[in-house]
Parts: sequence; C-alpha cells; structure tokens
Amino acid sequence: MCEISTGTMENDNQHIDTPGLLPRIFAGEATPEEVRQVEYWLAADPAHRSEYDTVARLWELTGKIEKDGDIDIDAEWRRMELDITPARSLPLIPFLKVAASVILVSALAFTGIKIARNRTERAPSADLSSVTLPDGTLLSLNAGSKVTYRKGFGTSHRNLLLKGEGYFEVKSDKRLPFVIEAGESRIRVTGTKFNVNAYHRKEIRVTVMAGSVSLYDASRPSNQETLSAGETGIYNRDGREIIKKVSVNLNDISWKNRIMDFQNTALSEIAGVLMNTFYGKIDVVPVVGLCPVTVHFENQDLDAVLSVLKSTLNLDLERKGRLIAISGKGC
Repeated sequence: MCEISTGTMENDNQHIDTPGLLPRIFAGEATPEEVRQVEYWLAADPAHRSEYDTVARLWELTGKIEKDGDIDIDAEWRRMELDITPARSLPLIPFLKVAASVILVSALAFTGIKIARNRTERAPSADLSSVTLPDGTLLSLNAGSKVTYRKGFGTSHRNLLLKGEGYFEVKSDKRLPFVIEAGESRIRVTGTKFNVNAYHRKEIRVTVMAGSVSLYDASRPSNQETLSAGETGIYNRDGREIIKKVSVNLNDISWKNRIMDFQNTALSEIAGVLMNTFYGKIDVVPVVGLCPVTVHFENQDLDAVLSVLKSTLNLDLERKGRLIAISGKGC
C-alpha cells in the first residue's frame, strides 16, 4: 500500500501510513485523530474506498476464522476477486489481486498466531466465576459468560472481548487504558468498578459503581458518553445510539451480590432480574405481568423469593424442569 496525502491535513500528518491505521479502526482502538486521518484519506480519492473495503473484508474473514476455527479459503478468495474492481484503469487489476493475495496470506497467518496466543476465561452455564486478570484486575463473570484476551495483556495492552456479563474492578494503569469489546460497543477505562451486561441482542448496559468510563461506538468513536459513578449507559445495538441515565438500578448487579430491591416494579421486570440472577427460565402470563410489587431481598434463594411473590400477589406457580410458569387472576 502506498502513502497518500490528502492535501487537507497538517504537514506533520502527510507521511502517516493511513492504510496501516485500518486494523485499528476495525478493532475499535483508533484514536479520534486517527479516525479523522482515515476520513480525510477516504475523501481524497474514490480509489481509497476500494482499498478500504478490501481490508474490511479481510478483517471480517479473520474474525470468522477465529470464531469458527474453519473456513473455505477458495470460496472466500473467489468472493474477494468479485469484490476487487478497477479503481483507476484496467492495468491496475493484476496489482490489486496480488496485493489482496499478500494481505490475505498475511491476515490468515496473523490470525493463526492470534488464536494460538488467545486466552479465554469462562463461567459455568449455571454458576458464577471469579477471575484475577494478569494486570491485577478483579473480574466476576455471570453464568455462561466469557472474556478473551491475547498475549501481552497487562504489559503491552489491556484489551479484551466480553461475551455475556461481567463485573469489573479495574486496577488503575494510566499508561495502559482498559478497553472492553462488547458487541459493537467499546468501554474504555483506567481504573474503576462497573458492570457490563452484553447478553442481549438489542442493548448493552453499563452500570458504573465507582470512577468513570467512556462508552462509545466501535465504528464511530466520536459517538460516546462519559459515565461516572451512579450513572448508567445503554447502547442500542440496532440504532447504534447511546443513552445516558444519571442513576443506577442496583438490580443490575443482583447476580453478583444477591441483593434485589423492587419499588413498585412490574412482575414481568422482576422475572427478568430473577432469570439473570438464578439462571432459570420464568414465564409470566400477561394478566399478572404488569402487577406492581415493592419488596427487598438479601441473600435469599429462588424458592424463598418466589414464595414471597406468590403470597403477595396470590400467584399460581408451576415448575417444569428449569421452567417456572407464573399465572394468576391479576391485580
């Protein structure tokens, strides 16, 4: 790839290898200045968009390899050949194919190394797990959750991937920011305590208990919110919007401390908290789902909680394995 100056950047940016910044863009690790550099580069020449799309496809391919562990290389190459179009003139087509071939081989080799060096910590499907990360950060994982990080965590970087839910007590290190990849969002911190719920397909929820964090969109780092202690950030995965609330719902971390507090809360919402805390399936019929309940629980098991709810709303409970069906006459 060649170095291209847009003519609109300052002189000290003219010799930046802009294509070399693309992996940082796709990984969500680029600084705002690097994002602007790539935007200028794309605007300077339509041919740059073709190069951008090719590298994006390779990035997607390496992610697929890491996730699935297997891939039809020939099929992927044929697809890439179709994606490569003459950006300037016909003689450039062979060059683009050769360049893409080199990038593809390098990406596959790099991904193989990355897979071998990755480390994953996970929680059982029906229990919590406590982990001390290499940098001294304390992490509690909710059931079925996992984090993955590559070699060098704590010394050259502090980036990790979260799938599920985790409560982080991040050890302060201003030299190495702590960055969590959660779906399309990123959470960036230096030292603080917070909960990240990335189970759901529709939203990612960040609850800050101490310190502050930055919640932002991986593809648009400028789209961000700073969250301080006592605040909640909700990342909408469909619209890629971030909503900031100047309050926290302590039930967001009930899975960790077993403290639940409901103030005039609908039974259907309570059922959601119980499922996240006790790992079972609870179905509530609509006629009782809207019934409000005010109650406080500390270190109570599921049977004790259900007993209180049953007597409070005169509910009918039916167990079918791990499924609990709740019905009644309503309120």
